[in-house]
Amino acid sequence: MRSSEPPNQGLVRRADDLFVRRWGHGPPVVLLHGLGASSRYWDTLAVLQPPFLATAPDLLGFGRSPKPADATYDIDGHVATLAPLITPGSVLVGHSTGALIAAAVAARHPDLILALVLIGMPAHETAEAAHGALARLGWLARATAENRSSARWICAAMCRLRPLATAAAPLVIRDLPGAVARDAVMHTWLSYSRTLRNVVVEYRPVPDLIAAQRPITLLYGNHDPETSGEEIERLRAALEHAGARAEVRIVGGDHHLPIRDPAVVIKAIMAAIS
Repeated sequence: MRSSEPPNQGLVRRADDLFVRRWGHGPPVVLLHGLGASSRYWDTLAVLQPPFLATAPDLLGFGRSPKPADATYDIDGHVATLAPLITPGSVLVGHSTGALIAAAVAARHPDLILALVLIGMPAHETAEAAHGALARLGWLARATAENRSSARWICAAMCRLRPLATAAAPLVIRDLPGAVARDAVMHTWLSYSRTLRNVVVEYRPVPDLIAAQRPITLLYGNHDPETSGEEIERLRAALEHAGARAEVRIVGGDHHLPIRDPAVVIKAIMAAIS
């Protein structure tokens, strides 16, 4: 995995706004990372220098963005902070939790969005199904979604020892680039747990995807452990039944297609642009 800094990358940071990276030239594309990640998640795309102008924010509560303790970290809260960053006519790209948020942005601000590219978007029909999927991912994910004190204690310990956790993260999260792994600890208990519960568990994206009336590309890896083939098929059928302009593509890979195969993601983005 190449670790060089993406070319032509500009950084924008203001105390009252999200932390944002911008790079490239051409049609506007907005990139929304998943839960526990940051804008660095898209660095592998930037290294390939695709012909578009990318805006990649750190979501509220993650990475280098503000982490207000009184924020709800629900769909409406995330949409409100992101909408001012989007240039009209943008292709909106989301990974995992970022894909869920992208669906809501498109429904509430369709005038800003040209098309959607949603990568590894959770397709759980109910909150119960979402809890079941989290349980399959491990004890900590389920404990966090259920707001257990044990999970809060672990998160509090990581916050107190953040410099140590940041240094150790690449040794623990070995399947991701070092910069992405280090940023994976840059959140708070409130920002992570509330986003997990309010977005991943409680939010159902299908009505918003239908309401947005924008072309949709749904991209999944065939070995993605976070969404089953049955769930993807139900999602496809629901969108087709509603007349949404949606294409479901299954490609080789796991949940982290932007990192494992950035070329296939860039190809989907360029198709959406054209």
